[in-house]
Amino acid sequence: MKPEKLIISAFGPYAGKTEIDFGQLGEQGLFLITGDTGAGKTTIFDAITFALYGEASGEVREAGMLRSKYAGEQEPTFVELTFSSHGKEYQVRRSPEYLRPKGRGTGYTLQKSDAQLTFFDGRPPVTKMKEVTKAVTELLGLDYRQFTQIAMIAQGDFQKLLLAGTAERAEIFRRIFHTGLYQEFENRLKGAMKERWKDYDELRRSISQYLDGVRCDYAPETQTEFAALKKEHFDGKAVRGIELLSGLLETDQERLKEFDRQLGEIETSIQQEDQLLGKARQAKRLAEELSDRSRAQEELV
Repeated sequence: MKPEKLIISAFGPYAGKTEIDFGQLGEQGLFLITGDTGAGKTTIFDAITFALYGEASGEVREAGMLRSKYAGEQEPTFVELTFSSHGKEYQVRRSPEYLRPKGRGTGYTLQKSDAQLTFFDGRPPVTKMKEVTKAVTELLGLDYRQFTQIAMIAQGDFQKLLLAGTAERAEIFRRIFHTGLYQEFENRLKGAMKERWKDYDELRRSISQYLDGVRCDYAPETQTEFAALKKEHFDGKAVRGIELLSGLLETDQERLKEFDRQLGEIETSIQQEDQLLGKARQAKRLAEELSDRSRAQEELV
């Protein structure tokens, strides 16, 4: 937030209407407000804080005590601040509650507090004290307490920020530098990480359950390592268990190929023997037929 122009009327020690054009101070961002005690230096900070939040910059000064005792009875009390934030300009005007002469007759009447926040982009203004304070808080990203701790620190109040807890300071700086988006992103990543760990744990248990049923009766080195992993329920070593299982499967595939080859050879040998057996049976049958015919011929003779 950068103050551009401040108008003070019947406020604190300022009896009349006073205007402060901060634009004349240049763009350096650092300047000194100096003067004698009671000259109204702190009132400038009070006016800025009151315009934004409806409260003074220090706890010893209440909003209801800010009307100047030097002002004439007809002089209105108000503060009007023009400021810029994030490249946009705004104007906020507030009046505290105070007694003023009646418009008719004698005596006094209570002038109620009032506030208005004006936009310069066509949006309708915000009115009423609470609504204006809420809108300003959203614009600046700081509430009154945080603003007075870091942006408009009253005399003697700087130690509040220094003594604030770690969590409180983190929240203050998060709102100052608008890092809430990154905090939300971090929280989402944490949530996603928890979900991934949950998925990982379920998958690990499922893999462990299947691997636990694996039996290995060969490859002694693999068998020893696999047994050790089983005792640990493959905790953090499921990948290694799968690697060992893959190795066993490859070995089984090679052994299966060898068994298939041997089985093929046996089947071929059986087929050959079947063929020889068939020929032998045929030869035997032919021999028997020849023998029968020979006996028949001998009987005819």
